[in-house]
Amino acid sequence: MPEGLNVWRVLKGAGVKYVKFVIVDIFGRPKVEITPIDVARDAFVDGVAYDGSSIPAYSTVNKSDLVAAVDPHAVYVETWNGGKSALVFTNTLDGDKPHPMDPRNALKQTVEYVRSRGYEVKLGAEVEFFLVRGNPPSLVDNGAYFEGYPLKDSMPVIEEIIDHLYLSGIGHSKTHHEVAPSQYEVNIPAGDPVQVADQVLVFKILAKSVAQKYGVTATFMPKPFWGMNGSGMHVHVSFWRDGVNLFSSYKEPTPELKAAVAGVLENALSNSVFVAPTVNSYKRLVPHHEAPTRVVWGIGNRSVMVRIPYYGMRINRLEYRHPDPSANPYLGFAAIILAALEGVERKLEPPRPVHDVAYELEGVKETPRHLGEAVKLASEGAATRALPQPLVKAYLSLKEKEWADYLNSVGEGWEKSWNKITSWEYQRYLDVA
Repeated sequence: MPEGLNVWRVLKGAGVKYVKFVIVDIFGRPKVEITPIDVARDAFVDGVAYDGSSIPAYSTVNKSDLVAAVDPHAVYVETWNGGKSALVFTNTLDGDKPHPMDPRNALKQTVEYVRSRGYEVKLGAEVEFFLVRGNPPSLVDNGAYFEGYPLKDSMPVIEEIIDHLYLSGIGHSKTHHEVAPSQYEVNIPAGDPVQVADQVLVFKILAKSVAQKYGVTATFMPKPFWGMNGSGMHVHVSFWRDGVNLFSSYKEPTPELKAAVAGVLENALSNSVFVAPTVNSYKRLVPHHEAPTRVVWGIGNRSVMVRIPYYGMRINRLEYRHPDPSANPYLGFAAIILAALEGVERKLEPPRPVHDVAYELEGVKETPRHLGEAVKLASEGAATRALPQPLVKAYLSLKEKEWADYLNSVGEGWEKSWNKITSWEYQRYLDVA
């Protein structure tokens, strides 16, 4: 019996009434076809037929009939919705091959390429977000980092989100109040990069759905409020061979870890458009708000771009602090992995680690000033060379248009608008980032 049919039978037996087949668009946003469970049976075998011309950049109207194959290993029951529906991820096909415009395909191919080079990559993500009311938004609580007093308007939301992270299949997670008022962080456990990217999307859907029940919004907009910390999506990466973590050591980073750090730093500017992909992303990347502005690394230093976590014990991974939660996790993760792999394979040497606060360092590379600059810097990186070229071309074109739309709508240059959050950004990103 086909594996997909076994999954369908399990879902039906568990009382699932609807299947939401997920197609990931070029921005990393979920598009779904909602199918009653009995009708969904055929899709688990034959795939989901859909109009590709209506998904941004996927296809043209004259070549719009596409099929998405079901991934039977990527199924999440919407326990926050009473368990009556399930999210099932798909991969769009181009005939019998992976479609080049599907970012989920791009990440799968990246992981397979890393495996062909003799490595396994594991990846985890710390996803920050705000709970807000209205648009323009207002804060839900005035809590601080690791807030211990009960927050009546936000804690029930957070506790329910945590419950469903486990019940839906993502796994056990820890959370805490972050530095800014109304800001929280959830950890997606480390694992296969495609699985983690799927779980980032499931978490966003989950968080937004639970928040709506309480009359608030869970927003993954990188910088919803000027003058306080924005939200990052810190990505933790390790490379393995024959079951051994090549980044694991005591006190001193391994040669492989340092080489990976060097690769990530070398590609940081070209990868910025993939990991910090919105106009609003660059209002987060400003000094003294725990977001990186200098392309440097350090051990236990949260002001740098690449941090090696070290709590007086074992080193086992790198933490890339450049990304934010508006990123398409499939493209962002692929770009990070390719950069790290380039460093390892070329045995690159990073500069000396930075021990001081990095924000005021001079004579080092800095993050792009804005999205327009990030688009221009993207052409020389490992990701733009290795990812499917039609996908890269379409993505950069859409990001260039996004930048132009911002300038046209705001009616003033970046120099006059970089230090305020505009209504254009709230309309564009607050609910859908």
